[in-house]
Amino acid sequence: MRKIRLALIVLVVSLLFVACEEQARGYTLVETDTGIQRIFPPGTLELEHFLEDIDSLMYILENNFALLEVAYWAWGIDVWALADDARMDVLWAYEWGLLCEDGYLAILWANFFPLFGTGHFSILTMEGYEEATAWNSRFTIEPAGLGNMQLLTSPLALRFYEERLNDIDYAYERFVIALIDFFYGTDATDLYNRFFGSFGEFWGFELVYYYEYEHEYAENLVMEILEDGRIAYIHVGSFLDVEWTGFTREQIMIFNFYREIRDFEHLIIDLRGNDGGNPGYFIDVLFRPHLEEVVEIDSFHFFMDGAYIRRHGNLIFGDYLFENRSGYRPIQEIFEEHLLPDFYVRDLDRLSYGVVSRTRELRPNIAPFDFQVAFPGKIWMLTDTKMGSASQVAAWISMETDFATHVGATTGGAYGGGPRVVALLPNSGIAIQFDVFYLTDSRGRPLEAGTIPHHFNRPGMDALETTLALIAEGEY
Repeated sequence: MRKIRLALIVLVVSLLFVACEEQARGYTLVETDTGIQRIFPPGTLELEHFLEDIDSLMYILENNFALLEVAYWAWGIDVWALADDARMDVLWAYEWGLLCEDGYLAILWANFFPLFGTGHFSILTMEGYEEATAWNSRFTIEPAGLGNMQLLTSPLALRFYEERLNDIDYAYERFVIALIDFFYGTDATDLYNRFFGSFGEFWGFELVYYYEYEHEYAENLVMEILEDGRIAYIHVGSFLDVEWTGFTREQIMIFNFYREIRDFEHLIIDLRGNDGGNPGYFIDVLFRPHLEEVVEIDSFHFFMDGAYIRRHGNLIFGDYLFENRSGYRPIQEIFEEHLLPDFYVRDLDRLSYGVVSRTRELRPNIAPFDFQVAFPGKIWMLTDTKMGSASQVAAWISMETDFATHVGATTGGAYGGGPRVVALLPNSGIAIQFDVFYLTDSRGRPLEAGTIPHHFNRPGMDALETTLALIAEGEY
């Protein structure tokens, strides 16, 4: 049982007791496009229902989430231990008479916080539900998206989210209060996520933002001359806030910078801390202007034979970046034909099928530069563990094509690939999501495990300082 400050006990009881009022017990069965759903009236769940949902969450992950073991061996995330801690917190809340659905969401969210981002895994809060609904609504013409939408708008999901979305500010406030009351001053604040930092630091920031509505964004694009006529520097903090019709403001600025530094010896592209977004930012703005010829990159998409994966059928293979080269086959057949020296063999038992893939043709984009490469000099890329999703794709493409020399730390992964599968916990209706695939590079290393740099940071130096030292020593 977690220890909690005595002074908080009265506050916990006063804030959450109303939200945990008992209602009449019972459920109804509803037939939906995705099958029969058992619907409990809001507020009627008992202890066994909450514990059963944790068991269901683990069953779904164990049988559908291909990257579950990668989270452990690559990043030290023991999901089974996280589930045990969540069960302990549920029992603690029950003993104190505080077990209700808002508190339960907080318990799940906090305890599984270290897994967030791994293969785009998340437990959906009200805001997360809105974002997932908006994301999947763009793909309703395809069964993969339609299947997710059918779950997100089904009676089971609506039993949890619909009422809260009617007053989302108040619902979010109850959720945040539960986080504070259950976990402030406890060892849960020591939970760490490689993208968001510690749980306590993350929610400390979020609470300031929520209650004071203040948030200062650092400038997304930074371009500097580090040494006149010789070393130039570009930092892109995110690939998220980009318009995709015509030339964006940042694209114009970067292309003008290329023209300014064309005769320099070195260009340093700093993607440290980049939280992803659209990989087209990297491909079209930072990569293709420097290509001399068309490139394609081999990869492998593996997946599990789980019900939440197979319900999408062949639509899981639709991706604007990749081409399916072979149709899916048993994984053993792929290993009979391809040598994958960096594959983690212990993951073999979890994976059922695979696809031999290749990126679509990545063509040079040199027309804006008089049909010459934008920068003919040496290119460096600075990396760290906070790089994930689209910036992980950037690191992978760069490494596979020898585009740049990487300096820093292993990137953060957060990329399994394919559509994001949605699943609902059977009693509460709380939604989770995660990527379909176990996507590997041409040598079999999963992208989720990150891309290892050519040079790690030197002792006492960060990636930029290390790069400048390598340049000074002529190590390139």
